[in-house]
Amino acid sequence: MDQQFTADTGRNLEEVQERFERWREGRKRGTPIPAALWEDAVRLCADHSLCKISSVLHLDYNVLKKRFHSACPDHFPESVTPSDFIALDLRSSLPEFIMEMERAGGRMRIHIKGSPGFDPRELVETFWGRG
Repeated sequence: MDQQFTADTGRNLEEVQERFERWREGRKRGTPIPAALWEDAVRLCADHSLCKISSVLHLDYNVLKKRFHSACPDHFPESVTPSDFIALDLRSSLPEFIMEMERAGGRMRIHIKGSPGFDPRELVETFWGRG
């Protein structure tokens, strides 16, 4: 392994970003990211959102998420129950809202503008396979 890219637990986001940039400048196209750089990226996920790390380091969000989940399974609950969520009464008149849901089989994002009385219950239940 290239000594320049050994894992370093004390790196902050800017340092890891610089290391990724240096690696990308000197790599041959199609070369996989060194394990040490992945380790640094995964470590950063403990202090920053997966979205931020994947964006700043130009990494595939889903690959980073899988690596983070493998390295830190305690950050992800084994199962999610309805009590893990806050119930909102969406039948009231809301000028605009965004609802995002994700499960193993896919992801759904709903952006509603000016729809008083919209009740997403059927849509949500269908997404979760309960409808």
